[in-house]
Amino acid sequence: MSVSCDDGNLYSRNIKHYGKVMDAKKILVTGSAGRVGSAVVRELQDHGYQVTPVDRSAQRDEDAVAVDMQDLGHVTGVMHGVDAVVHMAAIPSPMSDPPEVVFRNNVMSTFNVLEAAALLGVRNVVLVSSISALGYAFRHRDFNPLCIPIDETHPLLSQDSYGLSKMVGEELAEGFVRRTPDLAVSSLRFTWALDQEDLTVARRARARGESSGGGAFWTWVDVRDAASACRLAMENNRPGHEAFYIAAPEIRLDIPIEDLLARHYPGDYPVAPEIRGSASPVDCGKARRLLGWEARWNMDGSQRP
Repeated sequence: MSVSCDDGNLYSRNIKHYGKVMDAKKILVTGSAGRVGSAVVRELQDHGYQVTPVDRSAQRDEDAVAVDMQDLGHVTGVMHGVDAVVHMAAIPSPMSDPPEVVFRNNVMSTFNVLEAAALLGVRNVVLVSSISALGYAFRHRDFNPLCIPIDETHPLLSQDSYGLSKMVGEELAEGFVRRTPDLAVSSLRFTWALDQEDLTVARRARARGESSGGGAFWTWVDVRDAASACRLAMENNRPGHEAFYIAAPEIRLDIPIEDLLARHYPGDYPVAPEIRGSASPVDCGKARRLLGWEARWNMDGSQRP
């Protein structure tokens, strides 16, 4: 038995459009010098794409173009002539900057990418959203999930500047596909994306029995799997906007998920019986069905069968 937040009425929008795969060659990647951004650049290049890397500080990447993503003129200029955009540039949490700075930066950069796409005829945009859009990661007030597993039918309930910026980014995508019906936009709700250094730290925390990270429901994803999700979303040129959770199928702790939920989210809400042991409480089945995405990497660095 499975639990759905809207009684199984999943993914009804835009299904008739699915199935057309794009043949894009020139791809713009914003935030290219970041942890996930650099993995996305490698993934696309390894699959034969011509990548234009863009980062606010080109000094971190000598091949990157320095662009102010809050300046529509800059964004329009650098997007001219590309076939698709993977937009990752953002302030990645509400912790390091004032809330209005986080919100303004993330929302305006997303708006500018979508506005430039509409003006230039770029019909494929991948937006990196976040599991933080759910509202649990940086919440000011505790509240329980409506159901477990969480999938794309669960409402987004953010309270903080970062989560709200990601919620608004997805609403912007909805508005732009209403304006430009042949525009294809995917919002990828990444969980905690880990590179090799991060994985080492996470494995040590796991060995110590630490149970932090409840805001992301103890989920994680290898940066290489995050990068493949970006490529697959970009390659599936399906008009409309769709959001996808991207996470590994198991949590990053040795503590049973049912114990973690009872400890951190006590209360009466439906939990599917299969959410036991190491099973992730975030359902990525939509990405598997519609994008063909699967997590390929285990937490110990080995590849999945």
